[in-house]
Amino acid sequence: MSPTTTAKVIETGDGQAVHLPEEIRFEAPTISVRQEDEAVVLEPIRPSQWPEGFIEAIHIDDPAFARPPQ
Repeated sequence: MSPTTTAKVIETGDGQAVHLPEEIRFEAPTISVRQEDEAVVLEPIRPSQWPEGFIEAIHIDDPAFARPPQ
């Protein structure tokens, strides 16, 4: 994909939508939107907590591993 591409703006009943090209679509179900001067910046919202079972999945039994002071 080139650094710049175009997308179609679609008028909806209560606002606008942008049809993103396939190569730049988001996998996140929700994104944040902000405006910087004339630019509109879209960013995926990351989960605020670890996925179910994550801590158990990374459990380290190596006695040489020590957690640093918190």
